[in-house]
Amino acid sequence: MPVDPEKLAKLQKGAAKKIGGTRVKAKKVVKEQDDTKLIEALAKLKATKVEGVEEANFFKEDGTVLHFNRVGVQGAAANNTFAFTGYPQEKKVTDLIPQILPQLGAENLEILRQLAEQLQAGKTPSELQAQAGGIEEDIPDLIEGQSFDDVE
Repeated sequence: MPVDPEKLAKLQKGAAKKIGGTRVKAKKVVKEQDDTKLIEALAKLKATKVEGVEEANFFKEDGTVLHFNRVGVQGAAANNTFAFTGYPQEKKVTDLIPQILPQLGAENLEILRQLAEQLQAGKTPSELQAQAGGIEEDIPDLIEGQSFDDVE
């Protein structure tokens, strides 16, 4: 008797799993949220919610910004720990300049002016720092028997 493989596959797929005549129910896998460890750590530090923060910007060395439009902030000032939650968007500094100018102080405006000059020159801030000697290019390896003071 010839067996139709399509019909056989359909029957196998539709049949419930049975062991010893009883039906086995599929177990639901409950996935833990990724931020449960973060929540537990903040609870140990007794972090409190910081009110009044509407947005947050984190400036990266390559000239881009992580921009949190709607952000939740929890902080434990005694432990110098703050957690920002939300969905960040990676944007260019030039896209955010009109919005962030009122938020910046005098010292930050000078840094922003320098950043604008660097971007107009076509170089990333990390390249300019390396050229100016701001970043050490090579960190020597520590050899057994030497101390950090001996390495030059």
